[in-house]
Amino acid sequence: IDETVAKKFYYDQYEARIGPDETEEEATKRISIEQTKAAGIDQLVPGACIDPRAFEPCGYSMNAILFRTYSTMHITPEEGSSYASFETNQKVTNYTPLISNVVRAFRPKRFVMTLMADEGGLVQMGSNPLFEGNTSKSQIAVSFNKTNPGMKSTYKRSNLASIQVEDDVCCMMGNWILDDGPGSVSTQEAESQRPRGLSDANYF
Repeated sequence: IDETVAKKFYYDQYEARIGPDETEEEATKRISIEQTKAAGIDQLVPGACIDPRAFEPCGYSMNAILFRTYSTMHITPEEGSSYASFETNQKVTNYTPLISNVVRAFRPKRFVMTLMADEGGLVQMGSNPLFEGNTSKSQIAVSFNKTNPGMKSTYKRSNLASIQVEDDVCCMMGNWILDDGPGSVSTQEAESQRPRGLSDANYF
């Protein structure tokens, strides 16, 4: 994940304790909420009941529930091996906006998308995010610049695999890599052109 995003999940980036009356448990709960908002994670699951947890010296996990929908996230921000996972059972006809929001929040250089669904679920879904764009050259374009949404970074699918589980459940997995070719916009360039004063929590 992007280095500036990774820093948000280091415990020492936040005030350890506010006043002598705040217990260690209360401080952890407060910092967990602060990390959730600083990274814009609350915007990924609007309206959901979120149970976040910040870890020392770094790291973050959360579970969110909204009616029958769940979302769970785990983040390891260490330099050189940073990692973020987002899992959900949200039922929507188009997952591209959700995927774009998650990618925008963490600005990774590469990501893996896994989709599990039965035949009925694939029909209801309509648009399969694993095949966005040209089937032979699937791409996902994400805007990192709020004032100029037309300026987008493009992630290209490098490979695709699938396996049938049980009778009619299919597990599909694709790998996407940020395109740094001519004319493309890197996440760093998009970030440098972002207006000053906007927090990542509001930058969607």
